[in-house]
Amino acid sequence: MLSIYRYLEGIFVTLLFTCAGLTAERVAFIVGNDNYPTAPLENAVRDATALRQMLGNQLGFRDTDIHFSTNVDRLGFFESFETFSKAARDADIVLFYFAGHGMESIDGRENFILPVDADVKRAAQSEAALRATGINLMTLSADLAAKSRGAKVMLMDACRERPAGRGLGNRSGGGLAVYEDKRIPADTLIMLAAAPNRVASDGKNHGPFTEALLEVLPQRGQDLMDSFFAVSDRVQEMTQKQQIPWLKFDGSGKIFRTRYFLDPDDTGTLAKTPMKPVVRQQLTAADRLRGATREAPFVNSLGMEFIPVPGRPGIYMCRKETRVRDFQAFVNATGYDATRGAETMETGGFKDAGGSWLNPRFPGNSPQTPEHPVSCVSWQDGREFCRWLTGKEANLRYRLPLDMEWSAAVGTDGKYPWGNQYPPPRGAGNYPGEEAKVGSWTNGSVIRGYNDGASRTARVASYKPNRYGFYDLGGNVYEWCEDHYRSSMNDPDMVRQFTFLQNENSDDGVPFRVLRGGCWCGFAEICLRSSGRFNFPPTSRNGMFGFRVVAEVDSDF
Repeated sequence: MLSIYRYLEGIFVTLLFTCAGLTAERVAFIVGNDNYPTAPLENAVRDATALRQMLGNQLGFRDTDIHFSTNVDRLGFFESFETFSKAARDADIVLFYFAGHGMESIDGRENFILPVDADVKRAAQSEAALRATGINLMTLSADLAAKSRGAKVMLMDACRERPAGRGLGNRSGGGLAVYEDKRIPADTLIMLAAAPNRVASDGKNHGPFTEALLEVLPQRGQDLMDSFFAVSDRVQEMTQKQQIPWLKFDGSGKIFRTRYFLDPDDTGTLAKTPMKPVVRQQLTAADRLRGATREAPFVNSLGMEFIPVPGRPGIYMCRKETRVRDFQAFVNATGYDATRGAETMETGGFKDAGGSWLNPRFPGNSPQTPEHPVSCVSWQDGREFCRWLTGKEANLRYRLPLDMEWSAAVGTDGKYPWGNQYPPPRGAGNYPGEEAKVGSWTNGSVIRGYNDGASRTARVASYKPNRYGFYDLGGNVYEWCEDHYRSSMNDPDMVRQFTFLQNENSDDGVPFRVLRGGCWCGFAEICLRSSGRFNFPPTSRNGMFGFRVVAEVDSDF
């Protein structure tokens, strides 16, 4: 009888700990090192910070399960790793990420990550210095394998600035060492940011490897194996195969086919590994925004959908241009008057034709329904809309996008939003094709052979989204950005062709603001480039001008 009581007591204790959330399902160890005295880096800490935010905001890792360190010395690293490895014991997914300097041994068999108190230059010249001050990656992997039965993922965004001359044979130019299959510990996946004989780029804001992680991992429904193969593909795509990650896993890799960062969509397909029961709490708007993904956008009170801007943690952009009905709600609530001074090119040149956002007076009775992008609105109008929306939605802040955020959203897949070919392929977006030959365009310049079916604006999201999930970043209406315009933002040939782009201020000294994206009447090839910017005063209203907005969690919340 006593044994039965003890058995039941054990079950009760197990349930108590599980319900209390003390059994970790996923844990992560994130390290970013920049401050090397002899060879400093610029983006490793930024990369590690962005990954940490993505794990918490988009993948649902608990703060207590993310062990995070920056610019850590050797002793500090091992102290933090000891705490992490204990937490990894009962985890289903164990994630290790290091951004900083890494180096292989001279015999090409071992990889070492370097804490900030390592002398990088001396380690490059001395095997003794490397082994004395570096941290052996395989030793860490074996230690985790011995302590955890979950899926171990080791991600190395290292070897940022590789001294030549280390390693033997064809390894002497750079890159970390690769491991033989038999050396990979049980249930462990190791991924190096660059292949042998290659260094990993430090990038501008993020290294391409980390940028790919930030973009790919939040995509719902991919098991771990597919996720990291997709990361490799994305790195190669971004760098035009100048950087090719190396990926290796133990045995059949079965465990990585049964683990997910995010469960598949609710389409009747169950996750292969059931998650432990959790207590559902009422999520705030800030919580829902932080958890937004391309597949599961944050939807605000107006029905506007927000998804992450790749490579910009904490920044979420509306996937569609601001619609007439969105702006109508703002005007109805505030009485704001945006009906004066709207210009059009319908009669040649920019002239006040008496139109407005309510009726741009497009020729041929071109429709402007509530689902069309609002046009004839100024930068100032867009700002006022964002100010109103910020006051309406608790703990969120809305604004126009920064030029760099707009660039991140449109991506670098090619010269144009649809790629590199010209003229654009069918369905690429709402541009001035043959259908635009009404009104002043009857004999005007159009993209010959192209027809998108909309003579002026089109309903938002009428064409395919880009790879990040954003619609109409090319075509429909030009979109206001927050930034002051600078002529240096444009390609030199664009400034030569349109000399007015040399101007950064109006005649009365008011700084111009930036407009991005092609539009329904931007007929010149050069106007359709993803990199193009136009310059207009912040009070300009025109039938070509609209905007989309960015949302972020209020910094005080």
